[in-house]
Amino acid sequence: MLPAPVDWDDLPPDLAILVVDIVGYSKVPETAMPGLRAALDAAVAETFTRIDLAALWADERRGSDTGDGWIRIVPAAKVVRLVDPGIALLEDALHRHDRERRAHEPVLRTRLSVHLGPLSPDHRGDAVNDACRLVDSDEVRAAAGVAAEHDSFVAAIVSDEVHRRAVAAGRTRTLSERDFLDVSAAVPKKQFQRAAWVHVPRLAPATVKAALGRKEPPVEPAPSPAAGPQLTFNGNVGTAVGSVETLNVGGVNFA
Repeated sequence: MLPAPVDWDDLPPDLAILVVDIVGYSKVPETAMPGLRAALDAAVAETFTRIDLAALWADERRGSDTGDGWIRIVPAAKVVRLVDPGIALLEDALHRHDRERRAHEPVLRTRLSVHLGPLSPDHRGDAVNDACRLVDSDEVRAAAGVAAEHDSFVAAIVSDEVHRRAVAAGRTRTLSERDFLDVSAAVPKKQFQRAAWVHVPRLAPATVKAALGRKEPPVEPAPSPAAGPQLTFNGNVGTAVGSVETLNVGGVNFA
C-alpha cells in the first residue's frame, strides 16, 4: 500500500448561508438607524426561533453584523428551513412591525439571500462571497422595488444549489417551483453572474418577472414613514403633515 500524503487538501463541508440586508439603509436618517436595526434583529431572531434554530441565532460564532444586516451560517441540513418557512415567517414579522410602528418611523423592508457551499472552519470561502453578491444583485434589488409596490417586505433570492436541493427536490412544505422566478443574478461592478431564483412572498413570479423586464427596473425605495391621514377642510382633501398641531391641507398650513 502506498503511504498516505502528509497533507490533504480536503474539501470543507457544505454550510448554509443566510444574508439579510435592510433596503435603503444608507438613506435613513442617522437618528432612525438604531431603531430600524433593532427591529430587524428582533424579526430575524423571531424567525430563527420559529424554525427551531434559536440556539444558532444566539451563537455569535455563526455570523457577523454587516451594519445594514446580518450574515448567518447554519448547518447545511437546515437550509430548507431558511427557505420554507423562513422567508414567509420573516415577511410575517416585518408585516406586523409595519402595522405597529409609529407613523414617523421608516418602513423596514429587506433583501435576503440563501446559499450553500463549502466553508472553512472559520467560515471563510467563496460561498460567503457569493451569498453577499446574490443579495446585492440587480435582480433582487429590482424585486425589492416591486415588493414595495405591492406592500411586501421581503425580496428573496436563493442560489441554484439551494433551489435544487430544497425546492426542486420537493423538501419544502408550502413553496414549490412555481413560486420562484429563475434569473441570471448579476453584479456588474463585481463581474459576478450566476443562476439563481427570486421569490417575493404573496407575489406571483409573473408579476416579479414583469418588473425585472422593464427597461428601467423599479428603484428600491428609501425607508420612509407612511403618509399621514387624509383630512377634509372646507371641501379640500389633504394629507396631515408633521405634528397634530400643524396641518397642511390643500397646500395651506394650519396651526
